[in-house]
Amino acid sequence: MRIRRLSIVLAVLAVILAACGSEEGSPASETEAGAGSEAASGGEDEAAAAAEIDCRAIDVIVPYAPGGGSDQQVRRLQSALEAATGSRLNITYQEGGDGSVGWNALANAEPDGCTIANVVLPNISNLSLTAGEDIGFSAEEFEYVAFTEYSPNIIGVATDSEFQTLDDFIEAAEANPGEVTISGVGSNGELLVDEVINATGMDVTFVPVSGGVGDIVPQVAGGHIDAAISGFSLLDGDQVRPIALSGTEPHEDFPDVPTFDEAGYPGVELVTSWGFILPPETPQEIVETWNAAVQDALQDEAVTEAYAETSFIVLEQDAAEARSYFEEQHEITREALGQ
Repeated sequence: MRIRRLSIVLAVLAVILAACGSEEGSPASETEAGAGSEAASGGEDEAAAAAEIDCRAIDVIVPYAPGGGSDQQVRRLQSALEAATGSRLNITYQEGGDGSVGWNALANAEPDGCTIANVVLPNISNLSLTAGEDIGFSAEEFEYVAFTEYSPNIIGVATDSEFQTLDDFIEAAEANPGEVTISGVGSNGELLVDEVINATGMDVTFVPVSGGVGDIVPQVAGGHIDAAISGFSLLDGDQVRPIALSGTEPHEDFPDVPTFDEAGYPGVELVTSWGFILPPETPQEIVETWNAAVQDALQDEAVTEAYAETSFIVLEQDAAEARSYFEEQHEITREALGQ
């Protein structure tokens, strides 16, 4: 089912939030029994009972710095998710290690639905595939709730950059081997740059930034780095403009910006996707409840308007589709790494 309305699962959400602990610390058994009977009877008090359940706050882990793509995704959905869940979202930035600090925190969290994290592909797959057991988690072991959006990866330059086109950038790199710089988010940025180098043959110097896109944009806009590669979050604030897109399909919002394929450099295929994950071994009913909440939030008028102001491609997935999407992108990342 493409969209599940939250009213179907409010009773299950009440159980989840009660498990996280109420302010009085009272047992959840009576709440569970009451919620179950209301769900079965379809009683008029169902929504009111669910609204009374307060999980203090639902912890949302953002594994990158404020201002980047992960932060932008969560902030776009925050108010609508709070309305859908009936609980306040406590957003915490647990950055470091190319996202591994935050994802390790999620891997060690209780699988009770009260801790959730933003997830980014191919970042989490790249970490898991290259570091193995040393990273502290496996990308496959998380419970995938839903991916909400994706974008082609772009090479972005400052709005006043001398590079007007991809050909300008490649020519400069060829004329000055190693002197043209391009930044990206940690090891994932290096993966994306390697894909571009393999397609174009140009000699550029990669400048990794671990905090996230929010830390990269000022460096590019200020002329300290010539370009950056990431998703459309680079364009937030209109300080960066794209000169090339990954993938094989042109984007209607950027009719004058070619894909690498169109420019004659096939093989730049990776895209960047954002979503939500839960700790390993989270019960399926909790995963389904969270998926319904996310889908409900995506239908919120304010959220729809917020996405309309971006160029992201919005995704609507059930939990099974989210898992399949992860597995597909995970395999594409494996191939890009040559594994």
